[in-house]
Amino acid sequence: MSSLEDPVSRGVVRIGPPGAGYDGGSAGFWGSGFFVAPEWVVTCAHVVDKRVGAMEREPGGGVTITTCEDERLEGEIAHVVTGHDLALVRVPGADFADCLWLSDRSSPTPADVELYGWADTAGAHGAEMFLSTTAMATGGRRGNPMWLQNGLVLQGCSGGPVIDTRHGSVIGVIKGKGQGDATIGRAEPVTALRTLCDQGAESLWAEVIGAHDRHHLRRFEGSGDSWPRLHARLAVTQGQPHSFTPRSRTQLYGLFADVEPPSGPGQVLHLVNDTSRRLLRSPQRIESNDPRNWREGSGLLYDPREHTEAALAGRDFEQEAVVLYAAKVYGALRAPRDTPGAKKLRDWVETAANALETNWIREESLALLTDGDRDADRDQVGTDRGSEGGTDGGARPGAAAHDDVLVVIEPEVYGTHPWRVQLLDSDGGTTTVRYDEEGVPRTGLEAAVRQGLSEALARADAGQYLAAVDFLLPRALFDEPVDEWRSRLPRGDEPPSVHTLPIGRRRVVALRDQLRRRDGVTPEWNRGRRATDHGPLEAVPLCLDVPDGGHTATAPEGEEAAYARLSVSTAGVAGVSLPVYCASTATGRGSRVLTRAFHAGHVAVLCRRTGEDGHDDCAEFYRRAAELVREAPTGNALRERVRVLRNLSADQHDQRDRDERDHQDTAWARHLVLIYDPPHRPTLPDEPLHAPPHDRR
Repeated sequence: MSSLEDPVSRGVVRIGPPGAGYDGGSAGFWGSGFFVAPEWVVTCAHVVDKRVGAMEREPGGGVTITTCEDERLEGEIAHVVTGHDLALVRVPGADFADCLWLSDRSSPTPADVELYGWADTAGAHGAEMFLSTTAMATGGRRGNPMWLQNGLVLQGCSGGPVIDTRHGSVIGVIKGKGQGDATIGRAEPVTALRTLCDQGAESLWAEVIGAHDRHHLRRFEGSGDSWPRLHARLAVTQGQPHSFTPRSRTQLYGLFADVEPPSGPGQVLHLVNDTSRRLLRSPQRIESNDPRNWREGSGLLYDPREHTEAALAGRDFEQEAVVLYAAKVYGALRAPRDTPGAKKLRDWVETAANALETNWIREESLALLTDGDRDADRDQVGTDRGSEGGTDGGARPGAAAHDDVLVVIEPEVYGTHPWRVQLLDSDGGTTTVRYDEEGVPRTGLEAAVRQGLSEALARADAGQYLAAVDFLLPRALFDEPVDEWRSRLPRGDEPPSVHTLPIGRRRVVALRDQLRRRDGVTPEWNRGRRATDHGPLEAVPLCLDVPDGGHTATAPEGEEAAYARLSVSTAGVAGVSLPVYCASTATGRGSRVLTRAFHAGHVAVLCRRTGEDGHDDCAEFYRRAAELVREAPTGNALRERVRVLRNLSADQHDQRDRDERDHQDTAWARHLVLIYDPPHRPTLPDEPLHAPPHDRR
């Protein structure tokens, strides 16, 4: 018998119909599940409802949970994970449950695994048996199915756990047999449960994970057996002990459960990569399929299988990496930090740091604790630390740079636009999140890009920082209302969510120009970027000849003359000139002169998604735009002011409810477009060099 079978069997349950309809026989047996936390069972969606399709199931249905000791409990379907065959069942009163250990690893395969579940072996009354078998697990990354090779999956095992035998942790949920080959089964990766956070159930998933880690800490602190003790035995048996021991891991994760959760995967990855950069010679970034809690961040650091090419220099440095990361987590917590959970986390980091042999890691970890305490003190007395970027127009001094999002849409090819969504890191590098080389028609771009945009934003947002979104477009798409696109659609009767707002209402959204890239990075472009970054700004007309009434001038300004006038150093302009135009720059004269503005070094232009015909408010637009530009001290501040205006002028129906003065103050900005296209981000200041990881002096 496997050393895992007994502890696993205590947490795996049978699931059947609610109430009197379930008599313990196979006629009322639907499938398997397992306790992941006290009062919480994970299973497959198709197990808890045989009457309708799993994806159509609404929460609230009752089920019966039968433990390994044949105790029957009432359960209620709390949430079905849309897009995955997974469900969470709440079992009130089951605080005594033996819960399995959830993997903290984002890329857990390939792995030798054991499959567990209850199966209807004879098709007769009372014939359910608890079974286990071995298999090899592959796949399962980024929400894709996990494949179970050379394993036997019987009817009824669906919903049971897939256990990594090396780590002693749940990495998947059995889904069923593969088609056409009885030796290949399918499973849902346990990481797919993170999708709850994209479906308005962030607090639910945080509750479950927190209960899971507190449960295992209580069991470990008791006198009986526990999963952490089993993990320690496995490490000794396999001859691969971690310096980040099961004891340290259980204690730290229990402490993580009692502090505020991260704002999203971006905050976790930001701290993980910052830790990795401090410990490694290589600047290569650690990528993951969206870690949603602090424990998964440490999993990315202490297991070299997560990121082989940038693995820490041997297992001896796992503890250093996790301690430094935990210190950064403490520093990222919002004030006040006098809560019991925050104090205990601080004490753990301080004790663990003082035990480290590597001097500079110890000193830096302790310094992070002190800096975090100072920040908390300043916040408590009302000192504004400032945002770390995003919508405040710039980063506070000394703040670490964050990722933004770049959506690249290529020119039309045979009726479709290829596209890709990328993370734009602080050094100007990019990481592709999703792409489609074949492309889609213009009318389908928003729907096609949505999932990738949602994933990229979740990874880029960090703490108080909201990622900006830049769209690198062909000129023909400059009239596309990308600021009104949504990264997530509202679901049914769910209450409004900040994640379903048009992205331009909540975030800085700007356009970049595909055509401009042909010229490369020119001296004019670099000068324009530096000047716009520092300000002050002063509006100038993009096209000089547009009269107050419209676009009917008989002798338009020549392009060469426009180039001379639009040079950044134009004499007579009080500040840095920023062109404005009351019509579209996608085609026609606006597009031609825009090219000259780029040649002259401009990195920012204000215009509208409206053609030259059909409006007569150019004078009003230029006056208001000049005021807007003059009030913005820098290009970054202008980006935020444009975002605010988009909110004020977003809905014509809302305008009718405002007085006439407010209407006039904001109506001019309807369909406003900001082109903001610097050549690259400013170079980051050099950081002090530290000894490489192998030097313990």
